[in-house]
Amino acid sequence: MRNASEFFANSEPMTAQQVVSDLNRALSGTWVAVFREHEEELTRMFAAYGDRAYGVYIQKLMAPLSDMAAEVGIAIKPGFSRADSIENWGPPEERERCIWYALHKQDGALIGTAVLQFFHSHTQLHLPEAPRFFALEETERDAIIEAISQADVRLQPGNLAKYRHADEEEALERWEYATETGLGDYIRTTNGQKGGGYLDHALTTWGRNGWELVSVVPQDGQLVGFFKRKAGA
Repeated sequence: MRNASEFFANSEPMTAQQVVSDLNRALSGTWVAVFREHEEELTRMFAAYGDRAYGVYIQKLMAPLSDMAAEVGIAIKPGFSRADSIENWGPPEERERCIWYALHKQDGALIGTAVLQFFHSHTQLHLPEAPRFFALEETERDAIIEAISQADVRLQPGNLAKYRHADEEEALERWEYATETGLGDYIRTTNGQKGGGYLDHALTTWGRNGWELVSVVPQDGQLVGFFKRKAGA
């Protein structure tokens, strides 16, 4: 395991934002290596159990990060708990799950929450984008979920999808469909302002995987998006 001093600044007072910044530095140097080290095992697991394989990967990813944080006096419970996560966004090829971890100092004081954005495919064992952390002041479950549901909390300008030219595809007669229940979260922001490219980001993520938005329906306070694409795309 690499030394915590390579990534973590042992400074006081330690804030959630500082811890997350350090976690992201450590994550950038480990996430690919952990995936490659366990890829054979994860591939077998995905074939047998589907996306449960990603939970195992996250457990393996978080263990060394938790150990490194402990070296500088920050306690992060390692592992993966589905109860401490939500997955509401993205097409099957680029699903986004947010997993949250409480950040405690050595004296037990809670300084905030680190949220891991984990991007993965439901169609194959594949990580389409690097995982990353962001910090929240919120520490209660309901408040965390409310914060995560704000587009400008989860998505920073540098992380928004870029438009790109799609190659012309052969016309097919068969179609497949999918729904997105978190579409409304892309037009909710902390300051109440619309725009910012968040909804464009969401639709572009679906579109670059061949999905076309065909309808949006309000349901129980949410906006449900209905997408279609040619089968076999």
